Amino acid sequence: MDSSITNPNTDLWLESKLTLRSELKFDTRWEGDTPVVVIEDPVRSKYFQIGEKEYRFIALIDGQRTAQDIIDLLTVSKEFPNNRVATQLAIEVSQWLVQTNLTYGKDQDSGQRLNNQSDKINRQKIMAWINPISCKFRIFNPNQLLAKAQPCFQWVFSIWFFILWCATGLYASGQLYQHWDQFSIASTGILAGFSWFWLLVIWVLLKLIHELAHGITCRKYGGEVPEAGILFILFTPMAYVNVTSMWRFTNRWHRMAVSSAGMYVELFISFIAVITWTKTSGVTADIAFNVFIMSSLTTILFNANPLMRFDGYFLLSDLLNIPNLYSKGTKWFGDRTLSLLFGLPKTANLCKSKELRTVAIYGCLAFFWKLSISLSLIIGAGVLFDGLGLIFSVFGVTLWFGLPIYRTLKLLFTQNSRRSISLLRTALSLCILTSLGVLLFTTLKAPAIKSAPAIVQFSEETNLRTDTEGFIQSILVREGQRVQKGQLLVVLDNPEVSNEANELIRMIEESEIQYRIYRKQNEKSLALAEQTKQKELKEQLKEKTKAVNGLKISAPFDGFIFQRNLTNRLGSFVHRGDEILTIAPFNTKEVVVSIDQSDLESIHRNVGNPIKIIMPGLPLFQSKLSRINPRASTIATHPSLCAHADGPLPVRSITRDKNTQAPYFELLSPRFNAFIELKETQSSRLRSGQRGRAIFSTVEQSLGDYFYVAASEWLEAKIRFATQSAAF
Repeated sequence: MDSSITNPNTDLWLESKLTLRSELKFDTRWEGDTPVVVIEDPVRSKYFQIGEKEYRFIALIDGQRTAQDIIDLLTVSKEFPNNRVATQLAIEVSQWLVQTNLTYGKDQDSGQRLNNQSDKINRQKIMAWINPISCKFRIFNPNQLLAKAQPCFQWVFSIWFFILWCATGLYASGQLYQHWDQFSIASTGILAGFSWFWLLVIWVLLKLIHELAHGITCRKYGGEVPEAGILFILFTPMAYVNVTSMWRFTNRWHRMAVSSAGMYVELFISFIAVITWTKTSGVTADIAFNVFIMSSLTTILFNANPLMRFDGYFLLSDLLNIPNLYSKGTKWFGDRTLSLLFGLPKTANLCKSKELRTVAIYGCLAFFWKLSISLSLIIGAGVLFDGLGLIFSVFGVTLWFGLPIYRTLKLLFTQNSRRSISLLRTALSLCILTSLGVLLFTTLKAPAIKSAPAIVQFSEETNLRTDTEGFIQSILVREGQRVQKGQLLVVLDNPEVSNEANELIRMIEESEIQYRIYRKQNEKSLALAEQTKQKELKEQLKEKTKAVNGLKISAPFDGFIFQRNLTNRLGSFVHRGDEILTIAPFNTKEVVVSIDQSDLESIHRNVGNPIKIIMPGLPLFQSKLSRINPRASTIATHPSLCAHADGPLPVRSITRDKNTQAPYFELLSPRFNAFIELKETQSSRLRSGQRGRAIFSTVEQSLGDYFYVAASEWLEAKIRFATQSAAF
């Protein structure tokens, strides 16, 4: 292309001679009461939509006329009210044609242009293949397969199935509402109970169904699907199909049907899955729950997201009736960014004035969303694959950020470039960006404090356990009641133990009588044997008497009871060693802080120093950190700290006894317990089980390092949650 064409100077644009690419196809249709023209680029499988006025200008481009010549023709024919309006439109359309690569300069022949275009597409494919974080592979043309499948699945897009879809969705929502507590608990062990292989199989099948729905719907309304393949994001496979031919459809509701078809079918599967989950148990329920999560939450969060070019974006574009919303928005943002950083004149954006604000807002949101996702994937690769992940991250940074920045700078600063860069603005921008980087990673310090979940508990609490199994016959105390040492608290009933003790007493009495008889008959050997038997029976009676005494549980010291829901246990059966209730002396509480392994070094620096504590409903107070348990544990300090009880710590569900399905929760990663002493006045104001947070000073680090570590820890926790849950 002629280099002068890219100069934003008005005269150069008006003097430029553009030539449309010969392979472009144009189609006219109506959007409501407005006529529009769709431009199809078959080489790149891209579609563009323009207005009637823009097409009038484009239709006169022939490679011989200059933009000024076309303006004169338009104003003479009175198609535009005045020369100024025509000039502005000509400049905007010419710039847009160059930006979208729909034209070429007079110095390029057709063969050279097509070769350049092919080389560019091949380079893009290679870049897509070699990126280990996100790579895309075309596999086959699915048109014939979809043509055979379409008659078999035509009923999915009928009106009666839509009615069934709505009814099933309402019923599933009601079931989920009724079982919300079960769902909250089950979601803490999300993806639990299956190996990664079977989870991957479920995921792949769902995505194949998703893309099949897109393809069949596109074919239903007359479109073609020339490409199908697989996309890997952090080595997670995702199928895709190319349904860009839907932009030929004159009815935008048909285009929206194609865009939403995958989510439509997947959500129906999620409805069936949640109903199955509520009606079954065991492996079937686990499979149904995992299918529900993967076909609903992931579909809504991923496919329905309008800030990336997936289903939600195309729906939004059609709803707003703004074609090419993503390209318009990102080009607007990129142009304004270059103008801000390098002082380049702003390029006009080819969109209606009433659309400009929407396009600008979308462009900003899409850029920062893509930036956050890219950084998350790069950090995630480093966390997930350890040393190898560092190599993946370097590839990702180079391909996603390094190459685009390099190309932009090369375009702006090469000797052949005629873009009017402001050297002063460029130098100022460079200084500001460098200063921000230096400030972020050297001068600005991260917050010097960190917090961790904490719970109040009695420092000398005692769990009273049973020495004998039996049924709880009576509970003689209530929660919060003061008790004295030796006071009877709970009585158990086990007739078998009592009967065995009485039977031993009877046997001992009989043995005493038999012993006397042998003595009287002078049967010394028999008398000695009977005496030995008596001794054994008395030992058995001693143990059995201990078991009988174990049916009565008394207070070991003065204190009070703080066990909840005691009356609910009345009549229940308890095994030997089971906890019955908890008793503690007065005003001997402490705060236990659950510490993550990454914070262990920081918390060690605070031993012996005052730690600030935040408790809901109470003013901030502080007390001394006395000690740290040197051993980490996956057992939570208190159940209320766990996620299934609305706590902050993620847990997974496991089964302790193979003969029972009773769930047991343990932490996803081991944590350390740190103990904070409480003064008597502080202890009297706090109740056992009260949840709060402890604030402590951390190791000094820069703000940039802090953000990176925080992001890494967050991603590592999510990855560990998924991997460890799947392992069980």
